[in-house]
Amino acid sequence: MYPVNLKMKGLPCLVIGGGHVAVRKVKKLLLEDAEVTVLAPEISPELMQYFREKRISWQQASYRKGDAKGYRFVVTACGIRQVAEWVHEESLLQSFLYNAADFPPLGNCSLPAAFETGGIHFAISTDGRSPAMAKYVKNWLKGRIPPAFGVWLDKAALLREELRNEIADSRDRERFWHMVFDDEIMNLVITGKLDEAEERVRNAVGCFRSES
Repeated sequence: MYPVNLKMKGLPCLVIGGGHVAVRKVKKLLLEDAEVTVLAPEISPELMQYFREKRISWQQASYRKGDAKGYRFVVTACGIRQVAEWVHEESLLQSFLYNAADFPPLGNCSLPAAFETGGIHFAISTDGRSPAMAKYVKNWLKGRIPPAFGVWLDKAALLREELRNEIADSRDRERFWHMVFDDEIMNLVITGKLDEAEERVRNAVGCFRSES
């Protein structure tokens, strides 16, 4: 599997199915500002509410061959293998991303268990073998990521802009930023000594400047 982050804003997406699995998929897509269409004869009360609020479109029908045409991302969550096989064939011909939530081997991409904290995104995948384990690892990690990581990320971003012209050589810049996130600095961050960590980074700038 090749991991990648996709910008979903405005992307036409089709979710086939109207039950609880479809709800989960739709929620994630809406969080990323995708344009979501649900295709199903009936939909859950939650999806109906989204439809009434005009957050999604709803095609009240069963899937027929060719219904995936024009969409960039398609999810099957209806539990009908024939539908999943049709969409699988169409994804090969039309080259759209296909997540088979109901029959994972038929899809060409899987969706990891993911979360974000402090501007850092984490994604855990078991290649579809056990979504439950991926969810467990996600929750396990959530409780172990220090809040200071996000604060340090913000500081590092500001330092990057401030010091962009201080280190001219690209290889020196790469070495410098590896140092910013080495164990010694990050141990200071984890223990809440952010000012000391920042001071060491600024002192290092002088060392790199004198070397160049």
